[in-house]
Amino acid sequence: MRELMQTTLRQPKPNPPNHPYASFLKDFVDPVHQDTRPTSVHTFVSEWLESNGSDREERCRSDSHLHHSDDDPVSRKLTRSAPEMSFTQDADGFAVPPTPSSTGSRPRRPRTDSRFSAAGASDTSSSSSVQNRMYRQNNLELNHIYVRRPDTQLPTAVSDYINDTLRAKRDSPELSAEEMKGAMYRLSTLAEGCDEDDVAAFLGDTIFPDPKIDPVYGPAAGLVGSSNAPMSQHLIPANPASPYKVSQPKPDRLYGYSGNTNRAFTQPQLLAQTTLHPQILHYPAATSQGLRFPFFAIEFKAAGGTRGDLWVATNQCAGASSPCLNAMDQLNASLRETQRIDNVCCCIAADNNTAQLYISWKEDDLNYYLQQVDAFLLWSPEHFRNFRKQVRNILGWGKDTRLQQIRDALDIILTENKKEASESSKSRPPPFDGSSTSSDKRRQSSSRGNSNRSDSAQGQSIGAKEPN
Repeated sequence: MRELMQTTLRQPKPNPPNHPYASFLKDFVDPVHQDTRPTSVHTFVSEWLESNGSDREERCRSDSHLHHSDDDPVSRKLTRSAPEMSFTQDADGFAVPPTPSSTGSRPRRPRTDSRFSAAGASDTSSSSSVQNRMYRQNNLELNHIYVRRPDTQLPTAVSDYINDTLRAKRDSPELSAEEMKGAMYRLSTLAEGCDEDDVAAFLGDTIFPDPKIDPVYGPAAGLVGSSNAPMSQHLIPANPASPYKVSQPKPDRLYGYSGNTNRAFTQPQLLAQTTLHPQILHYPAATSQGLRFPFFAIEFKAAGGTRGDLWVATNQCAGASSPCLNAMDQLNASLRETQRIDNVCCCIAADNNTAQLYISWKEDDLNYYLQQVDAFLLWSPEHFRNFRKQVRNILGWGKDTRLQQIRDALDIILTENKKEASESSKSRPPPFDGSSTSSDKRRQSSSRGNSNRSDSAQGQSIGAKEPN
């Protein structure tokens, strides 16, 4: 017992640790590669973390424990996520969590300040859409295209056109009671759900005649139409000082004149059109199919489940009407004030509930104006009939009065071009004639020879008298 008590009381002092690392790492240390230098510990721990992975970063709420310092043996840049986590790394080597399946693999876009969105001068591409809320202020008005309030007073010439042409009485047959009943039934069907194609088909069957086959408003009358054809870029207004551009119009339906010989124009009249602009021979052509001098543009929308917006259709009408006005304006400029054609055109924005009628004109050779002059509730049979009548009045004016004015103007341009060519030919010097010039030279040479001989004889006689 005495020996046991002595042994218990003589416990040795604890020895200092042989390893500078934490005791919980003891079991993982390979004694063969053990190194007492501090740098070896850093290297070993780093290698162990890389080979086995660590969930320390996941458990830490703060990055302060992982920041690299001279006293920190574990460097953040040397750690890697566990292989089974399948994390990716960013540019700095940090683990990026997987993208949720609901969002797909699309990259996240940086958030931008709403104050510098479509209204900003640098964001012209996003604001070029006719659906943008700033499109009228930026893209239209900065290119001198203005959508006026419906209650604004119209110019006298435009007001006269509305009263004398659009609202004129017609003798053409209207829709029968059975046809009207069918139209109202189709409107009810569209209200259940439709798209723009459905609206276009319905109004094409009841309101707008097909210019390809219609006997009154088709090829026989010189009229042609296009659907969804981009309008010529050279006719679209472009203010060089504005960073915003007008979206290239592509009307759902556009009416104009044929470029085929003896349809709307004779061959000489077609040739006269090539002289309207000094650089662009096809200036009156509004589409690649050759539709010329357009005067009527229509935009369709759908109000039955596709969120159609007539405000957007009005923006499209403003863009489509300006090329129509530019084609006619160039013709007026070529007339040199001898005769001018009233430069107006019409547009319609319609869905399966409402149709809005617009008039467009140009002032001061610079500004384009669009103004609503009527609206029709398609559910009302009376409105429906009135709408159809005014559409027919526009097309009748286009194929008769307006077409004849253009033909007369082209004939005047032809006469003036011939007159200028005749006057130019008279002012030119006579053509060079080699034979007459040769004979003139022989006569001049002979006369010079005779003159020299005469002078010699006179000199000899004067010399004979000199001694006296």
